[in-house]
Amino acid sequence: MDRTGVASVLARRVRVSDPREAGFLIRSGAQGIYGAGDRLSRLIACLKSALAQSGDQDQSSEPDKEVFNFPPVMARADLERIGYFRNFPHLLGLVSCFCGDEHTHRRLSKIHDEGGDWTEAHQPSDLVLTPAACYPVYPALAARGPVPPEGYTAQVCSFCFRHEPSPQPTRLRSFEMLEFVRIGSPEQVLAFRQDWLSRGRDIFEKLQLPFEAAPANDPFFGRAAAIMQRGQKEQELKTEFLVPINEGEEPTACMSVNVHRDHFATALDIRHGNGGAVHSACAGFGLARIAFALLRWHGASMLDWPASTRAFLGDCG
Repeated sequence: MDRTGVASVLARRVRVSDPREAGFLIRSGAQGIYGAGDRLSRLIACLKSALAQSGDQDQSSEPDKEVFNFPPVMARADLERIGYFRNFPHLLGLVSCFCGDEHTHRRLSKIHDEGGDWTEAHQPSDLVLTPAACYPVYPALAARGPVPPEGYTAQVCSFCFRHEPSPQPTRLRSFEMLEFVRIGSPEQVLAFRQDWLSRGRDIFEKLQLPFEAAPANDPFFGRAAAIMQRGQKEQELKTEFLVPINEGEEPTACMSVNVHRDHFATALDIRHGNGGAVHSACAGFGLARIAFALLRWHGASMLDWPASTRAFLGDCG
């Protein structure tokens, strides 16, 4: 692991040779995959609770938020309809299952025991690994029929997967994401965006983390990627809240506010009850990244953190 990264910082702050020995990170046999120790798990739980409270709606024009929790897999057919493979094939993870008979199993077991490739009888199933926590929300709400006049507001949390292995814990392949979703008229969605840009600034100020909110783009794939990225950035459809975490590297995106316009509505045939256009937007938080940012800037002892940070997070033990 890069010694200038978050692991190095944690090692200095907790005075151990490896922060994974101090209740923070648990190493796995795969790059980009870490478990959370007791201290990191408690911090992430506090973050999740505090952010959920900050997402409680206080505007009478918006409906009460619905809370969803999905497993880390979703229907492959839904992701195909959304068009994820077309735009992000390099990040996608399929769930494959054994489809052979007993004879095939015996033959492959021998290959397995000899250290060979035993996966030839596996085929993609009807499931994919969820790439973003909000993705299962759209087909679930589409199944209800026409969108009511007030639209929908949802909170969702899920473990997600993106195939971008890195030695840095700030770029995990499997990570927990908390998102807030708005589905409704274009005006309702733009109001949601403005609200969450303001809330995001307030959250990072209370956490006393240095940050910058900047236009950004998704990592589109293929020949049209540059055009799509430029258009997304110029139209400010995606704003990231960037926090310096790894020393000597670019700041890390810890939150993003995204406007999808009618992408999900068109893909999933989501219609408004009054016949108007349906747009959507989301505000997402990378829980582990924010936790690492807090440890990076405030140290490992939460009792020594700034008062406003502790007040926002509550009792983390």
